[in-house]
This record gives sequence, structure tokens and C-alpha cells, in this order.
Amino acid sequence: MIFTTPTQFAVLALCLVAGWLFGRASGGRGARERARLRELEAEHAAYRRDAEARVKAAEVDRERVTRTAPVAPAVTGVRPAREM
Repeated sequence: MIFTTPTQFAVLALCLVAGWLFGRASGGRGARERARLRELEAEHAAYRRDAEARVKAAEVDRERVTRTAPVAPAVTGVRPAREM
């Protein structure tokens, strides 16, 4: 038999209890964390849709302004700077 002394049985019991506690600490929140992850993914998707809609609206507005705004004529006859 592997465990023959009371100290070995005590260590075995301590390891079993520690394993049980670690398992409870790490496994109890799985469903809650998955639900929170789905919620955050939905929020992120909504944010992305909103941001893409705003970018598209800004691009349409930019196109409208560039089509209707007159283009400034090129500057001609620029004098060179004075030399010292």
C-alpha cells in the first residue's frame, strides 16, 4: 500500500481538500462568464455597426461637399523670398 503512515494520510487528505477548493474556485463561474462574454460581444457588435454608419454618413457628406464646393484657383505669380 502506498500510504502507510498517518502523516502520509494527512498530506493526501490535504491535497484532496486543496484540489476540491481549487476546482470550486475555478469552475463555478463558467456559465456566468460565458453569458457576460456574449453580452460584451453584442455590445461590441452594436458599437461597430454604429461606428460604421457614422463613417459612411461622413463619407457621403464629404462627397456632397466636394461636389458642390467651388475649387479655389491655383495661385500664380508667387514672388520669391528676399535674399539677404
